[in-house]
Amino acid sequence: MKTNARVRAIAGGVTAEMIAEQVNLIYNAQSGSGAVTFQGRECLFVNGQFEPLAGSVDILPLPLDAILHRCFATDGQLDPVTGVDLGGVSAAGVMLVIKAAYDVLYNERAASFAQTFMPEAPVQEPAPPVLEP
Repeated sequence: MKTNARVRAIAGGVTAEMIAEQVNLIYNAQSGSGAVTFQGRECLFVNGQFEPLAGSVDILPLPLDAILHRCFATDGQLDPVTGVDLGGVSAAGVMLVIKAAYDVLYNERAASFAQTFMPEAPVQEPAPPVLEP
């Protein structure tokens, strides 16, 4: 049985789990390098129900080049929406998905902003000049 250092049993029906509540990705477009930082906090589950804690935060910083080649999902672990097997997706592939998501979402917001705040103004033809006889 594989153990998980993020999860520990406290008592019957009570477990504590380190959960990364925030993940920061720093990307340097010039060099193609960067870093990812996972900010985790221990969360308590009592009989499967989340119980909030105000515990301390644990920071796990890593340079991107140390993880881009790695695949973290296990074979057979499926995307809950598409059903695609995530076992063969590398961290570099995740970066491409994040970049694509940013591109689509940024453009959607820009289009929405343009429609809301800069709608096409109706074109008004100038009045014809008055000709005097």
